[in-house]
Amino acid sequence: MTNLGVFRDEFYNAIHALTEAQAATGPTATGVVPASQLAGAAECFVSLSGTSQTFTTDTAANIIAQLQTAVATAQKANVGGFASALGSTPPLGVPNLFNMSWVINFSGAGIVTGGTLAGGTGVTLAAIGATLSSTALAAGAVSVYVATVTGPASITLTRVQ
Repeated sequence: MTNLGVFRDEFYNAIHALTEAQAATGPTATGVVPASQLAGAAECFVSLSGTSQTFTTDTAANIIAQLQTAVATAQKANVGGFASALGSTPPLGVPNLFNMSWVINFSGAGIVTGGTLAGGTGVTLAAIGATLSSTALAAGAVSVYVATVTGPASITLTRVQ
């Protein structure tokens, strides 16, 4: 999809500029899941492993910065011949990422006895319904979260499965 013009939907809906999916192997011991694994595609798959580990997300500021960089890079790649007329990439903050949502799948296939997800600075964990835990990662199961930018340095991860 090259040379589609400058009046593109992803300028206003930044999620459409990103690649559809990305996959990564997360930390195997208690540690931080980096922003590069949590943002940069419409759907992110992170494979976790270990025994009773606590996996902490990167900070909301780092995740948003990663998202801004990924959107700017994708938009620059898609403007084709207009790139020289537009300069380099859109300035940070254009488009507005507020309320932008994407999906993060945490695969616990390598988790032996269960694990815990913790939010980094500015990251709030929530769950839909009373039957889902916002933090428990089950052994051999997939935990699906919808990530939403809720402020300049805040993200909410809502567990939906």
